[in-house]
Amino acid sequence: MSHARTSRPRYLKAVATSLLLVTATGGLSACREEKKPAPPYPAVEWQGTAPSEAIEADPWVIAARKSLEAQAVAQNITDFTLPELVETTGLDLRVRLSRHPLNDLEQKRRPDIRPGPDPFLPMEVKPGPAAGTAEVRGCVVRWASETGEVPNELSASGVMFRMEQLAEGQLRISSVVTLPDLDCSTAKPPLALFVPAPEPSTVTDAQNVVRAKTAEIDPEYVNPA
Repeated sequence: MSHARTSRPRYLKAVATSLLLVTATGGLSACREEKKPAPPYPAVEWQGTAPSEAIEADPWVIAARKSLEAQAVAQNITDFTLPELVETTGLDLRVRLSRHPLNDLEQKRRPDIRPGPDPFLPMEVKPGPAAGTAEVRGCVVRWASETGEVPNELSASGVMFRMEQLAEGQLRISSVVTLPDLDCSTAKPPLALFVPAPEPSTVTDAQNVVRAKTAEIDPEYVNPA
């Protein structure tokens, strides 16, 4: 009898401890941010002849185009931790880009979709103010919309991409500066579209926007160890 009396409290204590652990584990799992797998990265097809001017072979221009492509993909899937975006686009710009869908949702709009990379016509590449930097100037078309359709009229404006080279060699756009004095009235940037074409966004909750964060390749990254 005495054995039964002493075993029951121990049993109840063990059950209570087990329930506490289960509850705590479940709570942590519920609070943990779970990122949905990104859809396959789309292909890009030029509409008409692909750009072949000499400036297109410049490594800084190639890097700028890769960034524009990744920016558009990240916008379409509202994931600004996309590896292709991190590799080609600086942290400050990624953070700025991630605010666009959040602003759309605040205004009760569907996040904008881009049918392809923003069309860009490079005109000049110059060394930047510091070693390992450059400036790429040209005309760009911003064509994001709720539907993701190609607009009937394309209006280009002047832009300068400030570029950076990281210690491991990656070339990225670090920031964007508008150039209102650059005449783009007759510019015809080449067009490329995503294949498959992106669908209109189904994101309705700001929690579904994967915001930009510091990555290991960023100069701002601090190793937690």
